[in-house]
Amino acid sequence: MDFVMPVNTSSSLNLIFRSYLADLRQWMTRLVTGYAFACSFMLAGAVSLLIAIGIGVGAAFHALEMHYGIWIAYAAIGGAFVLLGILGLVMGRVLLARPAPAVPRPGRQADMLKRAIAVPVAARLIATTRTGAGASVDPTTRALAAGAAIMLVGWFAASRARRQRDAIQD
Repeated sequence: MDFVMPVNTSSSLNLIFRSYLADLRQWMTRLVTGYAFACSFMLAGAVSLLIAIGIGVGAAFHALEMHYGIWIAYAAIGGAFVLLGILGLVMGRVLLARPAPAVPRPGRQADMLKRAIAVPVAARLIATTRTGAGASVDPTTRALAAGAAIMLVGWFAASRARRQRDAIQD
């Protein structure tokens, strides 16, 4: 008798795939949002520097024209835009220099896949030995199936223990 996976395995795989796609979509959203903020700060900084240059030229003109009258106001406004421009450029550069977040690993989905595979195989193995339907299966096949089920359960337990250990170290 062959061990056939249940029909719901494809729906489990579809669910796991969709879960990973959701994680990937969330990662991409965070990445794009970070770049959008950085670009907006850099754009605001560049615009502020252009305004500062315009005001500086206007202030220089009035300073020469009025002999030290209204130019102090223009210098103060121009200086404020220069400071805002430099601040915006520095903030944008700092945001762009940050390392990109890591691509999400499909650890949760791998656990779901392990459970989706291990549980039906183990249940079928137990049901086969209890109902006596396994009497027609030769002992070698039965031993291999039991070994495979034990390995799947062991793999599941080892990965869970490793994840808990990694979580403690973080």
